[in-house]
Amino acid sequence: MVFVRQADRARRRLQAKVAGVGGWPVWSLPELLRAYLIGVITLAATLTLVAVLSMSWHLGQLLSFAGLLACGIVAIEATRGVREAHTAVHRDLQTVWYLAAAITLPPGYALLAPIPMAAYRIWRVDNGVLYKRVFSNATLSLAYGAVSVIFRLIPRNVVGSTPGANFHVLLWTLAVTGCALIGWVTNQGLLLAAIRMSDPTARLRDLSGNRETITADLLEISLAVSLTLVVAVNPVLMALALPSVVLCRHYLMRSQQVAQVRIDASTGLLNLRSWQREAEFEFFRALRASTPLAVAMVNIDDFQSVEETAGRDVAMQLRRDVASMLSEQLREQDLMGILGGQEFAIVFPGASVADARRISERMRDRIAGESIAIESGAQAGFVFRLTVSIGVAVMNETRRALNELIGAADTALDQAKGTGWNKICISVEPAGEAG
Repeated sequence: MVFVRQADRARRRLQAKVAGVGGWPVWSLPELLRAYLIGVITLAATLTLVAVLSMSWHLGQLLSFAGLLACGIVAIEATRGVREAHTAVHRDLQTVWYLAAAITLPPGYALLAPIPMAAYRIWRVDNGVLYKRVFSNATLSLAYGAVSVIFRLIPRNVVGSTPGANFHVLLWTLAVTGCALIGWVTNQGLLLAAIRMSDPTARLRDLSGNRETITADLLEISLAVSLTLVVAVNPVLMALALPSVVLCRHYLMRSQQVAQVRIDASTGLLNLRSWQREAEFEFFRALRASTPLAVAMVNIDDFQSVEETAGRDVAMQLRRDVASMLSEQLREQDLMGILGGQEFAIVFPGASVADARRISERMRDRIAGESIAIESGAQAGFVFRLTVSIGVAVMNETRRALNELIGAADTALDQAKGTGWNKICISVEPAGEAG
């Protein structure tokens, strides 16, 4: 009865969405983006239909395909209680099943696999915008359909349909890994093109080139290649790989969820609450170990007038670029967060007065020495030159709480701004020292 009620609810949701086709959000998208999304979806649907109609069906392949789908569905069910993070490019390890289908089964199965998986997730999870779900699964169909075709273009006397022994299994695994990378590049390229059309100011490096996303992608590729090797040896063995995939999927989704809560979406920096928590930890560690520590407050000079003149979109890009340039000058152990529209906070663990001054001067000179070109919008091509004022406070015997250190840095920042832009003021003692 429960299953029947759930199916009935899913049917009513689908009917309501189809009935309101004229009001779908996709029609309100910019024309170029809308054409791109519809084109990719149409291409994937057409290729899938052609492949399915022209394919020879065999019971063994159908059973293997059904097993992969069943494992993917079990993984969805096992992590259904974990709320998905609404990141631009979401990682959930579902592609491990698609790679196995692409390598061990004919191309039609790889094109078809994302469709029942997406339908099940929409039914059971119902999380996210429908057209985005459909588009992302269309990119997966195209990517892993291409992978299946490419793998079969490799001469059979080189890799063969199944891994052999000794050197052959290594060569086979290398070929599968290369195909996995091709699938990843194709899928990411299609997704990032849509993101760039949607938000021309988006920095693709921030979406797919940071340490967290690279780690997640490497984990996904590693699991996908391992699962494919297992399935190629004997499809029944995929059941042994399922628990590992489920656990990794749960961990990855949790980490993305936590990261989304901690990170400011517009700059990629720690938000205020997360920075304060991390800074508190570093402060008490320095206090216990009697090691130096400094805090800096960085303010973009006259940024409010820039925002009022150039507009919000330009201000967002400028803020993001300034955050990136500041981060480039920091040490690995330093922590930076964003406090507001134009102010950043940095904690320097283990930094003496000389260290804090040297890093602050590097940051100030980096911002003042480079112009920022606007990439899109009505202001595209305009160049801005910005400066920052920096207030720094160093922990000492009179500052035994993080709030006192932050307050001293704020006071130093006020002194820096009061003496003109592009200034640094360092407070070692309660009274500030200009720099």
